Amino acid sequence: MIAIKPRHGLLAGLGLILLSNAVALAGVWYNRQGEPESRLLLSQRELHRDWDGPRKENSGLSMRLDWRMPVHPKADKNHCYSDRGLTKAQLQAVGLPSSGPEPRQDTRAAWAILELDGPLYQQSLQQAEQHLQQASAKLQELPGDKERQEQEKAASKALADERSKESRLFLADVGLEAAALRQRYPDRDRYMLLRGTVRVWRRCYNETDTSLSGTFDPSNASINVPHTWRQALAERLPTYYNDADQPFSAEISFGQRLEPWLSDVRITDKTSNRDDENGAPR
Repeated sequence: MIAIKPRHGLLAGLGLILLSNAVALAGVWYNRQGEPESRLLLSQRELHRDWDGPRKENSGLSMRLDWRMPVHPKADKNHCYSDRGLTKAQLQAVGLPSSGPEPRQDTRAAWAILELDGPLYQQSLQQAEQHLQQASAKLQELPGDKERQEQEKAASKALADERSKESRLFLADVGLEAAALRQRYPDRDRYMLLRGTVRVWRRCYNETDTSLSGTFDPSNASINVPHTWRQALAERLPTYYNDADQPFSAEISFGQRLEPWLSDVRITDKTSNRDDENGAPR
């Protein structure tokens, strides 16, 4: 039996570490070759500070994508858990059930398209405006009604948040083939392609309604902040929704392996951010 000296074990360990780092760096290099698969200009509305728990290194900083599901009309709000989620057609597109009893662990590896500041955001904005109009109309019928006053106040705040705070990044579609999704959504400055998992859950608990819905969990939504921009973003990346009042824009690129990286940062003041609210960043 050949005895392995401690020095040899140390050298072997160092060699393994160097090899692992070389493989990781090679992957990063390959991912960033050529033109990015997509490149989007996001803001503090779509990027929040990532939190990995107490094991996260104190010296590092990362952020995550903050995106939303479109709101779908529902027949009876008292019977459904949520009016947000994947549609019947989207579940069927990835081979998952869209009706019947709730599957316990029904998931599927899939691709998704996220849309930035497009028709889905405009739809959400219009819904908030309609909600305020309805609340105001009800209040005009009974101006002294406290409950209706609170409803109009809440609707007004919701519209203001929709215009200035809420993420403009929405899940637009899911599918099993990345190429097919990209063909349907060719604008690479507005639509990003992500890999991840679709999970099914039951939308309603009414015995007569067995419709299912689902959500998409991305596998690469966390983005490391390089040291170059770490100090600038450390004070501006919101940890929670209400903290998103320090404006900035960040260019996020997705490479050959569809892994995201931060390719540019622009710090703006609050005045210019309000002036550009309806247009930039896009």
